[in-house]
Amino acid sequence: MPSALPPVQPSNATETAINKALRISEMRYRRLFETAQDGIMLINADTGQIEDINPFLINMLGYTHKEFLGKKIWEVGAFKDTSLNKDAFKELQDNRFIRYDDLPLVAKDGKHFSVEFVSNAYDCAGIQVIQCNIRDNTERHLAEIALKESTLKLEQHNLNLRKSLEQTIQIIAATIAERDSYTAGHQLRVADLSTKIALELGLSEDKIQGLHLAASVHDLGKISIPAEILAKPRQLSALEFGLIKEHPTVGFNILKEVEFPWPIARIIHEHHERIDGSGYPLGLKGDELLIESKIVAVADIVESMASHRPYRPALGIDAALHEITIQRGITLDKKVVDACLKVFNVQGYQLG
Repeated sequence: MPSALPPVQPSNATETAINKALRISEMRYRRLFETAQDGIMLINADTGQIEDINPFLINMLGYTHKEFLGKKIWEVGAFKDTSLNKDAFKELQDNRFIRYDDLPLVAKDGKHFSVEFVSNAYDCAGIQVIQCNIRDNTERHLAEIALKESTLKLEQHNLNLRKSLEQTIQIIAATIAERDSYTAGHQLRVADLSTKIALELGLSEDKIQGLHLAASVHDLGKISIPAEILAKPRQLSALEFGLIKEHPTVGFNILKEVEFPWPIARIIHEHHERIDGSGYPLGLKGDELLIESKIVAVADIVESMASHRPYRPALGIDAALHEITIQRGITLDKKVVDACLKVFNVQGYQLG
């Protein structure tokens, strides 16, 4: 029986080619390792001792190559008292991966760094190796802090501006109250009811805030109307009512140049408009009107009818709700009317 053939031995030429390829591969790796613009560390997977470290990290942290080699990573000054400790090393051994997005490091000269630290454990020719890649994120980190501080300052500025604008509205409302207590009380009640309707409709907090402020001064334009007309104990003449109908435009003109973060001037201008175009002063209809304007329109009718007027006694809340029900979908927005009815009939709201 013929004996087994001996194993084929590689020729000297083949060995030379393999060795050359290995040398070239090693030279390429060493070149990448030494010229990388991120820090690279190789760590013994069993002991945690540093076996190699590239020049970038040496220059960054100021320790010599000798000061790193043979040390366990948590023993080197740059990594002391950080989250990169024995527990983290154990986690890396178990999970073969660990990452820190903002790991604080301190160089030998005391300079602080914020780095992205990524470690991977892998098998290299049967040997377990841990490679740590360290990227300096200090500038990005500082930029993020600066951006956050700038954003906070801007938010505080906007908050202060809003408070100033709110105070402006309050001063206007107080001025109206000094001149005409009836109009002032009416506006406050309309503002409160408008807010309740807006909450029922699910408007945003910001919209509700603007709506409340606009409703608080929606009759601002009446400061141009003689007090004796506003307080007349009888029905107004056509001429007098014509003057009254100018107040949305007068109010709009007073506030149109003020840069509120809410459409306050526009709401004031539109609060007597109706969805079928029968309102005044512009004859707008439907989607041409802001939802806030539609809300103030309904709240204004309810409060006016339910309350005492100089020329007639209060008609009562039942008459007011009956009126907006009749006008639902004709002159007044359906959803707004439904929300108003729910505020009174379900929530038990009462005018102040």
